[in-house]
Amino acid sequence: MDLSIPLLRWYDRTRRELPWRETRDPYAIWVSEVMLQQTQVKTVIPYFQRWLARFPGVRELSRAEEADVLHAWQGLGYYSRARALKRAAELVVERHGGRLPSKSSELTALPGIGPYSAGAIASIAYGERVPVVDGNVIRVLTRVFALRGDPAKAPLKRELWRRAEELVPAARPGDHNQALMELGATVCVPEKPRCAECPLSKQCRGFASGLAARLPELAPRPKPTQVPMAAAVVKRRGRVAVVQLSASAPRWAGMWLFPAVELAAGEPAERGAERALFENAGLRATAAQKLGTVRHSVTRYRITLEVYECRASSAQASSPGPLWASAAELEGLAMPAAHRRIARWVARAGPA
Repeated sequence: MDLSIPLLRWYDRTRRELPWRETRDPYAIWVSEVMLQQTQVKTVIPYFQRWLARFPGVRELSRAEEADVLHAWQGLGYYSRARALKRAAELVVERHGGRLPSKSSELTALPGIGPYSAGAIASIAYGERVPVVDGNVIRVLTRVFALRGDPAKAPLKRELWRRAEELVPAARPGDHNQALMELGATVCVPEKPRCAECPLSKQCRGFASGLAARLPELAPRPKPTQVPMAAAVVKRRGRVAVVQLSASAPRWAGMWLFPAVELAAGEPAERGAERALFENAGLRATAAQKLGTVRHSVTRYRITLEVYECRASSAQASSPGPLWASAAELEGLAMPAAHRRIARWVARAGPA
């Protein structure tokens, strides 16, 4: 089945104007592909533009401090991807003279670059005839070929990669791959696919059989786990206490947070905020007033973070203690999105 001709005609006519499509720079394409994983396009655009202004090439990224890299990434989540970008940039400078390899097989040897990202970089930047299979492509292919089963399981996963590879044309392989992803993102959408607008509707077996809307047959997602937490804001002479997670922390390693803990069963949030200060910053304090609630998600966890302003009642009790940062200094620290919101509250409230 030759899908490339109608697919590329449709893509040339309707594709979205996106900043990473205005270049064939392998570095820029690499950055965009990493940022776009599990993140909406409209969210990525300003991050991508700021990132390239700050780290315009592989060498600049390789020389950057990790704290600066995390600061530029904050808000996108999945911070291990930012660390992998930096580690990979260091290896590209060390082993490849500062230029990303042109073969997908070499790209997968770099940290954070799997088969999908390698295929995207190699086909778009270098014209290598290799496939890409992401969530959008899976949706298109399972519908076009009416493929039943769970695409996360090995048999169908292998079949999808095989089909995707057969479809890549010798001419314009990068545009073909982008067109497949674009089709899945804009027309062959998860719910209520717009089959009447699809350039592949005549070839689509899922459409012909009435199965399109039911494919792919994904396994049910596990129910989200609710996680109650409390965070503490304590001020001293116009500065606020924040703590840095260790480099080995399972989440947000090396980033700065307001002292926070997961609440024990039945533990009042204000007591949790007091405990957070003592356990994370060595400060004894009394919760004074609630500042607000921050809700956010990390993978399957739904976190409700109750934030309390606290009054410290003792001197620092452990070493190292917290960093006492001004509102301006908080802006320069890499913080997860939830704690960045708290920092904005602090900045609006002013010194105390």
